Amino acid sequence: MLARPAPSLWRTLAIAAAGLTAPLLWPGVLPNLLTTLPGMGMHGALPPALNLLTLSSDLLIGVAYTFIAGVLGLIVYQNRRSLPFDWVILAFGLFIVACGLTHVMHVLTRVTPLYWLDGYVRGLTAAVSVATAAALPPLIPRVATLLNAERTLLGQQRDLERTNAALRDAAARSDLLAALGDALQGARTGMDVQRTALDRLGPALQASSMLVVILNGRQVRASMVWGTLTGRTAELVARGTFDVQDAPVLARTLHTGEPTYLADYQSLPGAHAALTGAYALEPVFGADGTVMGGVATWRPAGQAWTDGEQDLLRRAAGTIGLALERAQVLSDLAQQRDALSEANRNLERSNADLDRFAAIASHDLKAPIRAVTSFSELLSARYAPQLAGRGLTYLEQIRSNGYHMQRLVDDLLLYSRAAATDPVFTDVDVSALMREVLTRLDPDLQAAQAQVTATDLPVVWGDAAQLDRLLQNLIGNALKYRRAEPPRVQVRAHTQPDGSCQFDVQDNGQGIDPEYHQRIFQLFTRLHHRDVEGTGLGLAICQRIVEHHGGRLWVQSVPGEGSTFSFTLPGRPHTHSDA
Repeated sequence: MLARPAPSLWRTLAIAAAGLTAPLLWPGVLPNLLTTLPGMGMHGALPPALNLLTLSSDLLIGVAYTFIAGVLGLIVYQNRRSLPFDWVILAFGLFIVACGLTHVMHVLTRVTPLYWLDGYVRGLTAAVSVATAAALPPLIPRVATLLNAERTLLGQQRDLERTNAALRDAAARSDLLAALGDALQGARTGMDVQRTALDRLGPALQASSMLVVILNGRQVRASMVWGTLTGRTAELVARGTFDVQDAPVLARTLHTGEPTYLADYQSLPGAHAALTGAYALEPVFGADGTVMGGVATWRPAGQAWTDGEQDLLRRAAGTIGLALERAQVLSDLAQQRDALSEANRNLERSNADLDRFAAIASHDLKAPIRAVTSFSELLSARYAPQLAGRGLTYLEQIRSNGYHMQRLVDDLLLYSRAAATDPVFTDVDVSALMREVLTRLDPDLQAAQAQVTATDLPVVWGDAAQLDRLLQNLIGNALKYRRAEPPRVQVRAHTQPDGSCQFDVQDNGQGIDPEYHQRIFQLFTRLHHRDVEGTGLGLAICQRIVEHHGGRLWVQSVPGEGSTFSFTLPGRPHTHSDA
């Protein structure tokens, strides 16, 4: 239901003024307004001007009453489905018509003395008037209810308008926050974040100046300024950093985490005289809930901070806090990435240097070693008869140690290359690789009467050359560290739930005490210095190869019963062609 417009007071006054003044313009009315005419009858005794005034007035009243009643009847007919109390309006219209007829009868009785008809019309008018008057009082409560309902609807309409205005404000704030969030997503540094935020917030809050401060212990640093700061604030910011207690309002907010909103800064007891205007301060929180700073805003005094503006500033402060932490994380990641890149470059240089050193060392060390072994063989071949038994023994030790030194240099070169050379991954058929290893070790296998079984070995993703060295070293160790009975070596493989493959190389050899299960993978660790030839680098090379493939190597062993060396190799990576 639409609210009716309030009646125009000026229009009502104009109608009243016209009604009061228009009759006074009739000839004879104004000078004789309060004059009596004693003894004058009803028929023609009146002055002509007065007689014409009364007759025309009664005629106009009758016509107007009839017109008014007709208009009311038309309104009722057109709105009969929704108009309340339509019968009352029709009765009121009948009353108006009856009143109009009495005035018409005044005119008629001046011409024709139909006094009985005039009496009847007056009686009809009286009956209709009394009936209409009697019908009105019971309607008072219902009319009051309707009016109260209309007032309620008007109040609801005003509330709805206020709600719509609040929703429009909220939508505008949401749009601003969305735009602010999008802008902050593109900011790469903390300064970019703060500059973007203040450039967006300042005009929206009608601020004269804004300030972002960062808290570090008791010290406060002004990180970003928007607009022109004045007074005490400008003095503090000019210092670069200042103690938080130098700004009591700031200190309270940063300490409690509660925001501050003032319509006039001077309303605070003991406020600094140079600090004027409306003031707002929202804390900026970190991810852990600690206060990391604040956003301060100034604008002309007297402009109170609305709930919507406080909500906007609070949300903006939260967005700034998230963006600052994001920028800090990005900065930390960039530093870590740079440090990692530098470490990788250093590692590449170190690996290259190590590779060059190993090659040079291998060449330079092998030459004198070969000379020692060659000359010791020449001495043994040419001068053996002249050498005593002890001399031959010394010469044999020289030759044996020379060969050991040569093997040691070769193993060091293999270890360094395993550390510095990236594996070249391809599909490797381990069964075929095992056949090649056993063919190469066949003389040693025949000499030891060893038996090696390997069944259902899979195809794996790895470096064929390094896996060849791995299997050769593990099987070779089983032949070296054997017991009196012939060696028995079994190689098995099975797939793990995560897609990786585990290999087990089990032997019936001497076994290893549990206290050495970790030490045997270290460089130059040998448990049988005199009984078995070796350099102490074989298992270290094996471990380095397995680690380069992303797996791990371990041993399970019982002294006197044998050992099982196990290692894992990751599954083949998925590619689009595998689908």
